[in-house]
Amino acid sequence: MSVRIELDNRGSLFTCLDYVTGRVVMNIANDETISAITVKMEGISRTRLNPPRSEDGRDSKRAEIEIHRLLYLVQTVFPSPEIRVNTSATNSGYTLKPGQYEYPFKIRIPINSLCTEGQGIGGNLLQRLSFDKGTVDYARDATQHLPGTLPPSLSGVPNDEAWIRYFLKVTVNRPKFYKINLRAFDPFVFLPIEPPRPPPTTNETYAKRQHQFIYNDSPISKKRGLFGAFRQQTPMINTAPCAVHFSIEARLPSPPIIVPNLQLPLRVILVKMEPYTVPVFIRSLQIHLFAFTEITAHGVKKTDKRIITCLSLTGLLSPIGYDSQAVGQEVEADQALWANAALPDTVPPSFRTCNIWRTYQLEIILGLSHGDVGPIEMVPLTLPIQVYSGIKPPQKLLETARHSKVPQFPPLSTKESAPPLPPRTRTTQSLKVPTAAPVGYNSTKNSPVSSPVSPSFPARPHSSSGTDDGGWGVGKDDIPPPTYEDTIAEDIGPVDGPRRRYEQEGAYYGALPDDVHS
Repeated sequence: MSVRIELDNRGSLFTCLDYVTGRVVMNIANDETISAITVKMEGISRTRLNPPRSEDGRDSKRAEIEIHRLLYLVQTVFPSPEIRVNTSATNSGYTLKPGQYEYPFKIRIPINSLCTEGQGIGGNLLQRLSFDKGTVDYARDATQHLPGTLPPSLSGVPNDEAWIRYFLKVTVNRPKFYKINLRAFDPFVFLPIEPPRPPPTTNETYAKRQHQFIYNDSPISKKRGLFGAFRQQTPMINTAPCAVHFSIEARLPSPPIIVPNLQLPLRVILVKMEPYTVPVFIRSLQIHLFAFTEITAHGVKKTDKRIITCLSLTGLLSPIGYDSQAVGQEVEADQALWANAALPDTVPPSFRTCNIWRTYQLEIILGLSHGDVGPIEMVPLTLPIQVYSGIKPPQKLLETARHSKVPQFPPLSTKESAPPLPPRTRTTQSLKVPTAAPVGYNSTKNSPVSSPVSPSFPARPHSSSGTDDGGWGVGKDDIPPPTYEDTIAEDIGPVDGPRRRYEQEGAYYGALPDDVHS
């Protein structure tokens, strides 16, 4: 006897409101007694961390495992309602003759996590044990649950310390105690739809630094002659040190929302602080994405940092500005330098769920020189960003959200409006389309001069924003904006539009640990 799942859209990238359709195929060689066949759609967020060493320096032998069942939908495909009505079934079940049986199913993926509805780990003592790391681990019940939308599939964290997996599982229940139940497992990849975006504005988020070139000799610069040929400028030797003072900044739209595979909406601006003639040149350019994954498992915490290179260019010779550029005048670098820079499609959107939090920073490292020859100095600029999935929510859902009442929140103080840039940057994205967007941001390496910041409204968290209302001064009596769960209607169809590839690492498709079976 065997059982398997056949999906109609196998290999597809699924998102919220999608229907996952297929059939359970069961082959029976001899008469079999079956009580039920169920198909479960599950989403599991699992973390496994080793506790820190004890005071005597010895390692703890038992790892902490925290499991959250974010999605748990069950559909019984056998017996059908007609069979249950027309037969008087007992605990002995139903006897099926040899042959092949097919049972179709159709399950819709919700938008919000079901973790707080109490499914938990479930099972007895043996079902909570796992042996996947060479040791016997025991998964205790999780007590902290964070409501919000479903997070994306997640893999690739070293040592499988954190992962989020979505899958279908069919179970054939056989009532005879000496026959085990049959199971089949089929993973699928999930990527949530985006939260509503704020209306477009001309505001920008930026990271800014002041920089100086200091040397005793004027730089040797090559300038183009009348017919395009280079002519050498004779260096002038000064007895006093020469300083070339300017500010350099990287700008992104505000809020800084980035979608993988799309060109980075980046601008690099230079402002001359003191008079000088020979312009500053970009000689190299690197763009890195910092991915921070905060992992928790029953009080044990760890932050995993990954660096993803989006662009690396050397041997450049691109001027920023010109000889007669006025002091205080903004001059923009050539955007063609990073025309091919984009986040790879394997990057999940920003999210926060019960035991995993993923945030991002974008680092731009400019190799600058005064003139087109001479020493190169590296200037890093770092900005917090929000990564979105690129899957737009249905228009009807957005229209429903826009017509809901917007609550009023107390304004933040000036000190709160420009927080420092920790590895875990707190960002807030309302599920309501906000009426105002942030204007600017300063990194910890920036100049102390900045433009004001208008914070977003706090709300119930959306998995694609990593929301946390702590520290934002939201009172208990404040009514949060409606979530997708509050506004969605049954007649809203699946998302229609392009979807990027979002492939997972091989372990995502492997066998599940023993402690997540149910």
